[in-house]
Amino acid sequence: MLKVLIIDDDEIVLLVESKIIQRCGISDSPLSFRNGKAAIDYLQIDDNADNYIILLDINMPGMNGWEFLEKLKVLNLSKRFFVIMVTSSIDRYDKEVAVKYQDVISFIEKPITARNCQEIKSLPEISHFFDIS
Repeated sequence: MLKVLIIDDDEIVLLVESKIIQRCGISDSPLSFRNGKAAIDYLQIDDNADNYIILLDINMPGMNGWEFLEKLKVLNLSKRFFVIMVTSSIDRYDKEVAVKYQDVISFIEKPITARNCQEIKSLPEISHFFDIS
């Protein structure tokens, strides 16, 4: 099973990303979290899915995207995470840092578009979850 988690502190972004993820056939019911801590709490108690696509914002109050990735790395969970950084940051440094995390498979600048969704579905790490014929 594949679940999609959207983690962003902006309610409008959560709503827009959720709708486009649904329309593009990535997930019928993505889960939205306004901060990384809430998403980590969810991941620690969810036993129903083996695989997650996580659309992760970098700049958030409380636990930012980098802190989320560090926490995800130290958790002892037997799940597979495919993280896609989704950010308004155009800082090259952010892209350089993102590739240092094995769970990060892509980096998308906001806002997510239908074209981004097609690119997500064709990523080698997760393409087998989608019928992209």
